[in-house]
Amino acid sequence: MKAFRAIIALTFRNAVRSHIFQLLLILLLLCVTVIPFSVSVGKPEDLIRVSLLYSLWSVSIILALSSLWLGCYVMSHDIDSYQIHMVVSKPVSRITIWIGKWLGINLLNFILLFVAMLTVYGMVMFRYHSAGKEDMLADRELARQNARAEKERIRSQVLVGRKSFLPERPDAEAVANDIVRRRSEEAAKAGKPMSEDARLKMRDEIKNRIEQKMPDEVLPGISNAQTWVFKDVPSELNKTNLTLRFRPYLGKVASEDQNDSFIQWGVQVPAFVKTAGEEGAFVYGAPEMYFTGTFHEKDLPQGVVSEDGVVKIRAINLDRAGGKHYYQVADGPKLLIPVCSFEMNYLRAMLVMMIQLLLLSGLACAFGGFLTMPTAVFMVASYLLFGALSMVLTDPSFFTESAWDKMGQSLAQMLLLIVIPLQHFDVTDLLSGGDLIEFAFIGELFYKYFLLRGVPLFVFGIWLYWRREMGSAVRK
Repeated sequence: MKAFRAIIALTFRNAVRSHIFQLLLILLLLCVTVIPFSVSVGKPEDLIRVSLLYSLWSVSIILALSSLWLGCYVMSHDIDSYQIHMVVSKPVSRITIWIGKWLGINLLNFILLFVAMLTVYGMVMFRYHSAGKEDMLADRELARQNARAEKERIRSQVLVGRKSFLPERPDAEAVANDIVRRRSEEAAKAGKPMSEDARLKMRDEIKNRIEQKMPDEVLPGISNAQTWVFKDVPSELNKTNLTLRFRPYLGKVASEDQNDSFIQWGVQVPAFVKTAGEEGAFVYGAPEMYFTGTFHEKDLPQGVVSEDGVVKIRAINLDRAGGKHYYQVADGPKLLIPVCSFEMNYLRAMLVMMIQLLLLSGLACAFGGFLTMPTAVFMVASYLLFGALSMVLTDPSFFTESAWDKMGQSLAQMLLLIVIPLQHFDVTDLLSGGDLIEFAFIGELFYKYFLLRGVPLFVFGIWLYWRREMGSAVRK
């Protein structure tokens, strides 16, 4: 145990002496302090959200790259510089050396992560307390009330951890038949009846769109209302005001060329179902204007959760120009319920980043133990690149119906069984949006990627490191 602690301390001390620690610390502090003040957006909550997103993303990238470089450097440099020969001549196993160096690297990473996260948190709190500060000091009571309401909105929408409920994906064939029936009736009333071939083609297109998780398309008009069904919502939330988050797109799913558009939201009240029926139980608010392409939140009334935990939300497209609305599956609409404070959610994000650093440094040490540094860096980077590309290639919207596309998708799905897509470790969007980082999600990351994929590679790298003949490293 004494030798083990000495290896950890020596690895950490050597990393600090090589000025890596100072360089990374300065770079991290610059990123987390300069980036928030370089971002300029309108609302204070948007400023906090964007600053949090960019700062944490920068921290994650810098520490990921440093873990990759440090792991490969520490393992290969000790062999190339013959320092390892003095260690292996002692009664210390190579497994102890490998694990000690891995923990020494992560000790440095965790110190840097802790300092960076504290700095980011301080900047976020500074932004929060600065929001509406001038209005709070104003003589007008209305200005002070608006400032207080603004800070409450930031606390309830950004600086919070909210559990999200996504709508159930509908029965593709049933929904397609219902939409075709309604559009066929409208066409018949307009004196332009649809042919059987046209109805079949429309049904197949809608069915494929739903099955491939394409964005929900909402045509203008009351008869084309889109209904989303949320299941397994705790019934005790009937006494709570739920929040609906959504991001509509106008005309196309793209950030450019978006505009103001009108939407009328409705929610089904379970207490009215027995007397008014399923359709009559929907209660609608007044049409509201939203700028499309951005996220919006809307508070729902109490008493919208049925006894079996179902919530039904409906949207009517009332765009004045008759444009279509699109809702992506990944970003809503979704129901949000506050669960924990921002501080607790922030610690969960830090835990995810720690797992990522443990994984990356382990991969770097595994390859650096039996390869030269440039080769080890190339191998780890290639492995991670395959994971990132596999995630892109398995996206259904990336493919057409050709045989080559299907073959590429199948190959990417097979690769995902052995590679690690780092996209899954990015929780900056969740944290900056006030979404809860659930322990079940963290446990899945740890089990699926660290234990099932990372540990076998660690063991393989340790075995090759143990089998490596150190004498072969001596140059003649």
